[in-house]
Amino acid sequence: MENKSLKYIKYALFIISVIIGILFLVKNTGGEEMVGTILNWAYILLAIAIVLSILLFITALTNGGNIKKMLGVIVVFAILLLIAYLVAPGTEVELSTNVSERPTPGVLKMADTSLILSIILLVVAILAAIGGSFIRRIKN
Repeated sequence: MENKSLKYIKYALFIISVIIGILFLVKNTGGEEMVGTILNWAYILLAIAIVLSILLFITALTNGGNIKKMLGVIVVFAILLLIAYLVAPGTEVELSTNVSERPTPGVLKMADTSLILSIILLVVAILAAIGGSFIRRIKN
């Protein structure tokens, strides 16, 4: 029963994300109408991910799960985050003239870090999917 409810929650989150994405594409006229909605939804998804990560860690501690593997994943993520931070330039970008507040260098550095980390994780996910299929074919 638990797996079924988690599956429905996952589908609901996906459908909400798709609807918000479509609304962003339809309503976006170059202004900031949907930016707040997108950011709020991203914060909600981030909070869900953090809560689930903490629950997974607590479950692994209480049920004798593979703690070394979990800590290894956390260390690898921290290393990738450090690499993305060191590579991120944080240089100023050309903004339109109607922007009243310029972002600080720290904000620009963190934005570049998050973009670079996202690209790194995307490449890792694609390589893992391709590598997994090749390993499965070799084993069979």
